[in-house]
Amino acid sequence: MLVALFVFGCSSSGVSGAPERATAPVPAILFPLAADSVRFTSGFGDARAGGRTHHGQDLFCAKWTPILAVVNGSVDWIATARPRNGKSYSILLRGDDGNQYFYDHLNNDNPGTKDNLGDPDLAYAPGLRSGARVTAGQIIGYVGDSGDAEASGPHLHFEIHLRDWANPVDPAPALRAALLQRHALSGRRSRP
Repeated sequence: MLVALFVFGCSSSGVSGAPERATAPVPAILFPLAADSVRFTSGFGDARAGGRTHHGQDLFCAKWTPILAVVNGSVDWIATARPRNGKSYSILLRGDDGNQYFYDHLNNDNPGTKDNLGDPDLAYAPGLRSGARVTAGQIIGYVGDSGDAEASGPHLHFEIHLRDWANPVDPAPALRAALLQRHALSGRRSRP
């Protein structure tokens, strides 16, 4: 199901973070959310606790916003039980284009709560399982604040790894291009 024109109210559009690498390829993707008015923050390359580096973009918007497959591919893995010890619901999508797409912090709350007790059926689209084939634009999950995102609020952490997990690239250029493409198809003006 293509949800390219679904609009869900979120924060105002804007991008922040580390400068983009001009030499990194920009894969052609669909925007990963059914909302197109989101706030990009916590950019690629930002420092994290324990000496880690942030390998994605955080897309802040309302809890329960549908998350979309950005390309055709196969779901490599999802959680089949409620995560423990601060872990989050996430999806690794292996695209038919040879790249890997990582989605993190899916919903872990029961409706109307912030209880962190939601089962996988509240994080993932009905019937989604490891190994499932998905098409670009198909709903695969729902925005939440699982894992270490509880304090920062609901958002989708999104990463692109070119060909191999060891090759993360800043997804911001691909995300901006996807928004421009969506707006061009719908006849709206865009501010990526």
